[in-house]
Amino acid sequence: MKSIRNQLPSLAVAAALVASLWATPSMALDSGFDALSVAGKHRFYVWCTGRDDYVASQNGSNARAAQAALASRAGSNCWPVWQGREN
Repeated sequence: MKSIRNQLPSLAVAAALVASLWATPSMALDSGFDALSVAGKHRFYVWCTGRDDYVASQNGSNARAAQAALASRAGSNCWPVWQGREN
């Protein structure tokens, strides 16, 4: 069994990998309360029953308008959940 000291380099690499995965384009989202009322491209996680969930972006005058437009395209078994406004 390896000691913790021998495993530290592996743990550091694993931590760096996790950190790099965290720094995806989703980090460029503005998910503050004020972003809900701003026009632009909004990102949604679309929850579905009977099919796979997915992520989608939609332009709108605000988050509610973008959500309504995306919901009309997504169908009755899916609902978009706002994640933030794309910068």
